[in-house]
Amino acid sequence: MYIDSHSHWSDPRYTPEIVESLLKKSEELDISEFMLGGVDPLDWLRQLELKQMYPKSFHLCFGLHPYFVSKNTAVDCEIALDELVKIIDQAQALGETGLDFRDKILESGGLSHDEARAHQIDFFENQIELAKVYQKPLVLHIVQAHEKALQIFGMWGVPDKKGMVDAFNGSYETAIKYIDLGFMISVGGAVTFDKHQKLHQAVAQIPVDFLLLESDSPDQAPQNWKGLNDSSSLWQIAEKIGQLRGITAETALEISTKNFKKLFTL
Repeated sequence: MYIDSHSHWSDPRYTPEIVESLLKKSEELDISEFMLGGVDPLDWLRQLELKQMYPKSFHLCFGLHPYFVSKNTAVDCEIALDELVKIIDQAQALGETGLDFRDKILESGGLSHDEARAHQIDFFENQIELAKVYQKPLVLHIVQAHEKALQIFGMWGVPDKKGMVDAFNGSYETAIKYIDLGFMISVGGAVTFDKHQKLHQAVAQIPVDFLLLESDSPDQAPQNWKGLNDSSSLWQIAEKIGQLRGITAETALEISTKNFKKLFTL
């Protein structure tokens, strides 16, 4: 049985009926476990509800996503981190956290671009420290900000439990910098698009012990997918990765599942 390394089953677009249906669909495709991705305090509560209903299926991950940080004041983010500390022992990872320097994200909270970047950086650094204190792997969301994120790890260091870069869509040169720090590289639907040649080159070269596969559902669907993404798209992602590495889709999923269990000590 295989594991989806990063997904958002706690997204409100997944009604209870959809969750039940997709769990059956995934099970029929030998995908039986799912690491969730934390976004904000409400999302953490939904994750806890899913875990209570399906304790063997879901692994929890709590953090403040750059989207949430950008839209909220420093005071609100501090309050949210206080809540995070109260429940972090129930999670297997801390995240999503990171940096997203796209204009639409930077502008979502009414700050100047420089102020918004500084605001994201503050709460990224705060969560790195929490991961160190509570011995949790990090789940990183980094978009148009790899240079700054790597600079921060150079200054602050990396948590003992390392972590993963989710929805990676960069070059091999960028991937290897994270790998040198101990992070795994998680690849999703972007790899199925012909236009992402740099990503294809990276996936072909990433050391096998640092490769993860994810759906990032219900978004980030693979090429030609219809409707909301779901964890069954792992097979399409695995097929493409298999082509790039000269292995079968089954082998790609086996590699990812083995690496996931190593990272999250399952």
